[in-house]
Amino acid sequence: MLFAVKYRPKASRTVAEAKYVRELLMKWEAPADVDVDSHFHFVSGGGVIIVRTDVPTALYETLEPFKPMVVFDVEPVINFVEAIAVSTDVDDWVASVSPTSSGGVDLGGKY
Repeated sequence: MLFAVKYRPKASRTVAEAKYVRELLMKWEAPADVDVDSHFHFVSGGGVIIVRTDVPTALYETLEPFKPMVVFDVEPVINFVEAIAVSTDVDDWVASVSPTSSGGVDLGGKY
């Protein structure tokens, strides 16, 4: 599974902690079950890492050393083309269902 891991420094992080995070990153290696596809740093601070894993505990292990100084937002992601295909299928299914076919909810012609 593919994940986008957005990160930013904790507001309370000190200069010494920022330096320590950089030192950790220079020595850090991804766990065996985690593939780092890409890692981008935002010019404004923080960044995003795209990782691939099927082992949730390996993702936890990936982030754990940095949690005291970094805030993470982890989202599973899918390919844009796949998302469009799924959305199109869902749109077709929704359009095939009449708002009143299940016994009487009148949506006022909105759908």
